[in-house]
Amino acid sequence: MILDNKIYKYCSYKNGELIVSGQSLIFSNPSTFNDPFDCNIDLLDFNFEDSSQEVIDELEKVKRNLRKTWGTGINETIENIPQVKWEEIYRNTQIKKIDKSSVCCFSRIHNSITMWSYYADYHQGICLVFDPFLKDPFTDLRSEQYSEGAIDYNHNKRINYLKSKEEGIKKLFLTKSSDWKHEEEFRYIVHKNDGLFKFKKSFFRGVIFGLRVEEEDIHQFINICDNKGYDELFFGKFTKNKLQLHLKLLNRL
Repeated sequence: MILDNKIYKYCSYKNGELIVSGQSLIFSNPSTFNDPFDCNIDLLDFNFEDSSQEVIDELEKVKRNLRKTWGTGINETIENIPQVKWEEIYRNTQIKKIDKSSVCCFSRIHNSITMWSYYADYHQGICLVFDPFLKDPFTDLRSEQYSEGAIDYNHNKRINYLKSKEEGIKKLFLTKSSDWKHEEEFRYIVHKNDGLFKFKKSFFRGVIFGLRVEEEDIHQFINICDNKGYDELFFGKFTKNKLQLHLKLLNRL
């Protein structure tokens, strides 16, 4: 089925129009998220007792640069800097990284009654379908400028950033409390200021309309997609089947 292994963006009808017509998605700084524990620095430990060789080499490079700048007379001062101070420096570096990073959130499920209510204007909105397997889906971002992944809901397990920077970054941006597990979230993360990022047309794969979207608005939205030149899109609409959502495939209107 075309919806297998896709990711979904719940949104209002109006925001969906803006995303599709502008061919762009907004990335937001984690400080704006409704979960105050999201991307929290306290998910990470900074412990030099169990640090990687990469971090050890990095620290030696910092010390060499200080000696070049201030001369060998600073040797004793450098060597007397306590380990806890270096750990604090690394911690502050990651706080700065969070401050200038931004995230775009999706879900791996399209039929959550709760999320249709909360994120898609009480079922009057839509759910946009995207392909997470497309290589470099954003036109103005190179592959090394972003990362992506599904959220891990094991919020209480801490990681030593100084042992593995890569795992530390994943922990920081791809971990949430199990209270949010029902959202099955997937994220793209860029270490740049928040804003709009354009995506390739092939990244966008379809639209699911909510229970309360009128037929006239469905016509209008499909016309927007056609006029924009998106190819081979899936269109569907949820209806009620007893106490469950039922997805109905729409013919071209």
